[in-house]
Amino acid sequence: MTEAPPVARARGVRSVLGRVRYVYLAPVLAFLALSAWAFASPVGASPDDDYHLASIWCANEARTDLCQPDPINGEGWRVVLPGLMTAPCYVTDGAYSAACQEWTENPTPTVAADHGNWIGAYPPVYYAVMNVFATTDIQTSALVMRFVNILLFVGYTTALALLLPLKLRVPLIAGWTIAMVPLSAYLIASNNPGAWGLIGVGGSWLAALGWFRTTGRRSWFLGGLTVLGVLIAAGSRTDAAIYAILGLGIASFLSFRWSKAFALKMILPVVMVIVAALFFRSSGYAAVAEGGLNGGIPDPEGRNIGAVLGFNLVSIPRLWTGVFGSWGLGWRLEDWPGFSMVEFATLAVFIGLASLGIRHMDPRRAVMSVALVGTLYLLPVYILTRGVSVVGENVQPRYILPLVVVLGSLLLLTRAERALVPSTWHIVPAIILLSGANAVALYTNIRRYVTGFTIERLSLEDGLEWWWSGAPVGPTVLWIFGSVAFAGAVTVLGVAWLRQRRRSEVPA
Repeated sequence: MTEAPPVARARGVRSVLGRVRYVYLAPVLAFLALSAWAFASPVGASPDDDYHLASIWCANEARTDLCQPDPINGEGWRVVLPGLMTAPCYVTDGAYSAACQEWTENPTPTVAADHGNWIGAYPPVYYAVMNVFATTDIQTSALVMRFVNILLFVGYTTALALLLPLKLRVPLIAGWTIAMVPLSAYLIASNNPGAWGLIGVGGSWLAALGWFRTTGRRSWFLGGLTVLGVLIAAGSRTDAAIYAILGLGIASFLSFRWSKAFALKMILPVVMVIVAALFFRSSGYAAVAEGGLNGGIPDPEGRNIGAVLGFNLVSIPRLWTGVFGSWGLGWRLEDWPGFSMVEFATLAVFIGLASLGIRHMDPRRAVMSVALVGTLYLLPVYILTRGVSVVGENVQPRYILPLVVVLGSLLLLTRAERALVPSTWHIVPAIILLSGANAVALYTNIRRYVTGFTIERLSLEDGLEWWWSGAPVGPTVLWIFGSVAFAGAVTVLGVAWLRQRRRSEVPA
């Protein structure tokens, strides 16, 4: 056989490369970037992890090597593995590293616990699924669960991106991207059930919108993703069940038509609304809708309800900015060094890109956008004031995060045949700001746990007190790796978005 000449071979290589769509690298880069966040904090770092981890390990009564009934204290108590029940020692002070944690080799259930989901406060699905990955090696199991959450997010979002019509892919992907740093990335890569609530709510409403707007097999696949997203959300948190219902309502309102075809399509969201409502009603936290949240308030009855309401009315935007970095991550949620830059960068990108859709606002989307903003404002005001609490107590930014993701996606919708495409002067600054914000947030999060905020040096190995046993790389390499992967993901997505300009009918 005669070998092809070099020029022909070169043309063949260019032809193959020309058919490669570099946007397909985005899911891989996103997975790698979120993997860095999975390693960026120790076991128990996300808020209330003592409750959530104990609930996971006790979700299957047959696994007595992980959790057992308490024969002394009786109903409402369990005997769990050491290290699961108490709040981590490092949460009390930002100067403490995670080195204070101690882990027992080959542990057995010995610690009595009355603080877990065996009392039915949360929906059971998240805990039951995560229990499959639980072992007596708590640290390895916790990491595996974090990677399961990351795979679920990347896989679910990628499936949606492949199935949705082109004009809905931009709201999906750009909506997630502009709301990712820092809280979404941190939560998705955690052991908190809020990860599932965020994934399910953020994706299911667009899956439902695609269900209404497509036909044939694609429509049925999107219907299946709608069902999956609602189950993920409603099976993880009580508030996520309500948010999933709101998302289905938005999709149905935007798609409404006086037709038999629409009426038949409505059967699926109606059924899923009923399912989500059943999850909500069966949860112990459904009572929050009536009584609010007041846990930890020393003397709620001594507070003036009018003053509480007034304070909340003017302070709710603090919860919104907390999504973008004005609050720290983890248990105490205090301000973290460097997060002012993160807040500025991420807010600028969210407002700058999401507001582009306002230029192409139609009446239906305007109604839903106003309603969603109103919900983001009035719902926390009601929950806080009903529980005689003020902003900064009980209600945290992560509770409203799923609705912020939905809002970002909603603002990026258009009625035209083509998706909204911004200019280069929108995309390039957004790539720079998001990449920088993620690098700062990731670095700060790692620094918080490897040394505490007492070391002021660039290398994360300087003064190192804690790191994962057996980890293949150190914290500095992980930070660089995660920062580069995230920058690569947003760059690939940004360039792919810009390349749609020549075909777009809705230039910004």
